[in-house]
Amino acid sequence: MNAAAGAQPDIVWKDSVGSTNDEAHAHVIGQNLEPVWIAAAEQTRGKGRLGRHWVSRPGNLYASLVWYSDAELQRLASLSLVAGLAVRDAFLATGVAGPVQLKWPNDVLVGGRKISGVLIETTGPAGSHAAIIGCGLNLAHHPSDTRWPATNLAACGIEVEPRDMLDKLRRTMHARLAQWSNGAGLSGIQDDWMSVAMGRDRRISVQGGKQGKFTGLSEQGALVLTLDDGSIYQHHAGDVEWMEQ
Repeated sequence: MNAAAGAQPDIVWKDSVGSTNDEAHAHVIGQNLEPVWIAAAEQTRGKGRLGRHWVSRPGNLYASLVWYSDAELQRLASLSLVAGLAVRDAFLATGVAGPVQLKWPNDVLVGGRKISGVLIETTGPAGSHAAIIGCGLNLAHHPSDTRWPATNLAACGIEVEPRDMLDKLRRTMHARLAQWSNGAGLSGIQDDWMSVAMGRDRRISVQGGKQGKFTGLSEQGALVLTLDDGSIYQHHAGDVEWMEQ
């Protein structure tokens, strides 16, 4: 089943949940094989990357898409690129002033400050693959104690209600999933992502101590480093430190 084809998935809207990604997992476990958006006004146990807590006060958008794919499991990792582009497209649709950039692996930045994050998880019964694309968009407020400086859409001078933002995100995600086409359109996704990437050709340090220049992306969405000796290293998970402007 491919959510990029046909009608857009329905929306299940909840006032409060522990985590929209957890609700999405329950949807899959319940053998519901139709794609669906699960969105909430607030989360009490919001999840970020690497198991970090995601602050989830009312006023922002918290939404997870359950999406079934015929692609090989390893290809689903590149959905982080697809989702990042879709979230960026949704922010651009509000008229927010740029630059609106993408920071590896899953952050959207406005003016160099984080305004959104994406969390991709995979699950599903034997014989099928379900991707859960979780998106947290800062519309009305943002945390002040994050590793990377943050912002929100209202601070940029634009006010959008969460349900209206979800309508924008549904459209942009639908378009980007169609472009990705179960991995067949990955090269175009990579090109689009790199064209708005923060830090291209900048020197970075990755978890584990390796240092080099950020020069590209792998087919699975890993960060590609060119090390000082000219060799290539792919960084799949963990934090990165940007060493120069």
